[in-house]
Amino acid sequence: MEKADTEFSFSGIGTAWSVVTDGSVLAEDARSAVLAFVDGFDKRFSRFIESSEANAFRDAGAGDYPISKEFAVLLAKADDLRKLTDGVYDPAVGGLLERAGYDATYRMKPLPNTEEFVLPAWKLVAQTLTLDGPAVFDIGGTGKGYCIDRVADIVRSFGHGHFLVDGGGDIFATTKAGDAPWRVAIEYPGKPDMAAGLVELKDQGLAVSDGFRRRWGKWHHLVHPQLKKPVERVAGAAAVASSAWDADCATSALFFAAGERYPAISESFKASYLVFQNDGMTSVSPNWKGELY
Repeated sequence: MEKADTEFSFSGIGTAWSVVTDGSVLAEDARSAVLAFVDGFDKRFSRFIESSEANAFRDAGAGDYPISKEFAVLLAKADDLRKLTDGVYDPAVGGLLERAGYDATYRMKPLPNTEEFVLPAWKLVAQTLTLDGPAVFDIGGTGKGYCIDRVADIVRSFGHGHFLVDGGGDIFATTKAGDAPWRVAIEYPGKPDMAAGLVELKDQGLAVSDGFRRRWGKWHHLVHPQLKKPVERVAGAAAVASSAWDADCATSALFFAAGERYPAISESFKASYLVFQNDGMTSVSPNWKGELY
């Protein structure tokens, strides 16, 4: 990624962040507002934090539960992905991830009863969540993109018109001063020193997803909840859309869905995409405008 004159870097929601502004420096009050939002988002929605809303139903019985407006927004989008992937993407997979070892202590060792996990059934109507029993929600497949867009809103509110927000490799970028695009390299899955291509972003989001960054033993963090094992058909995915949230949702859906669902996913999120298959093939959407190497 081409860097501009000013960069504000920090850590949040388990990853590295940077806000790069082209021209004026991000003032201290703007930086404080960004940090406060990201920290608050993590505390509210991370399954690694005991008091978060994602953990609120860990011991719940069957029934209807009121949830916050923002959590409802996040779960509604996750429900869209659940439908697009025929149920393979499901945020209620948090319990399986914990049994497999990806829990708040980073145990990274599966429990003997991992194969016994039963995916909780849930549905959402407005701000009412209906469960058939205990559930742990993991919104990692959509939440980071949402958070990036909200950080972008904060940066705009402090008068910045030309900037890029990078949250762990997922990005929202406006334009540079003079209307030039931001040029961003796309990493080849599992090969951090190799670029698979290049995209130019102008008021767009970019998201990437792979099964290499959080891997332990035979497991990684992208798991099939019915088969109770990691998804291995896809090595990684990248998507460009009008927002980081839509791009993030598109990559998650592409990772979990069957290939014949890719056009519907592209249409749903108005996204262009790359999907890197583990057999060495790459699926490229007809509307992809980036360079491929």
